[in-house]
Amino acid sequence: MKIAAIDNTKLRNEEHYQFQTDFKGLVEKNTPATLGIAVQFTAYLPLYANEGEALNVIRRSAVTDDLTDADILRDSTFRGVTDAMKAATHHFEASVRAAAARLQVVLNTYGNIAKKPYDEETAAITSLIAELRTSYAADVSTIGINAWIDELDRNNTAFDALKKERYTQDAERTQLKMKETRAAVDQYYHEIVERINALIIVNGATAYGSFVNELNARIDAYNQMLALRKGKKDAKDDKQVDK
Repeated sequence: MKIAAIDNTKLRNEEHYQFQTDFKGLVEKNTPATLGIAVQFTAYLPLYANEGEALNVIRRSAVTDDLTDADILRDSTFRGVTDAMKAATHHFEASVRAAAARLQVVLNTYGNIAKKPYDEETAAITSLIAELRTSYAADVSTIGINAWIDELDRNNTAFDALKKERYTQDAERTQLKMKETRAAVDQYYHEIVERINALIIVNGATAYGSFVNELNARIDAYNQMLALRKGKKDAKDDKQVDK
């Protein structure tokens, strides 16, 4: 009896962390002392925590305060546009009221853009501005909100550029941290596995049987997933070669 092999480097970030979570849970269930790995497991735990933290940073994409401020600014400008349109529906000139009514219909189709997620809001504002500057350019001029539209465009463009810059920088730093953290976790994982496999030879399998069987069941599932993924990739590569 021994713990089966798995190439942890082939696992995606979420999969890698989940596998380590499963491993950690099994060790705690069987107790590190019983498995003879108390010292090694103690060293492993902070590295596991670091991986979880790095993964959470990837999930959050680390939006900074200045990005939030830029979003607040464009939201404020968007509300200015909507307020100007609404005010124009009460204008004393019938032509202005009619133009405002047509623009209000367009605005209503987009809903409350300011409440949308970042990327959806950026796309919606870009689409709205394009529509207002083409199909409804005359109505926009009639109610006199060209300056508002230009300001909204500037705010939206500035937000999108800032977001792309921040996300690129954060992604580079975070991916580097994740790569280093995963390598450290894998090192201690393999040391623990080697120690348990050696202890099984020395002490017999009785104290380790339940732990090894449950861990191997999980390893087998992950190995099957990796094999299936590789098979699909090889098949795709073959099709590209045949073209």
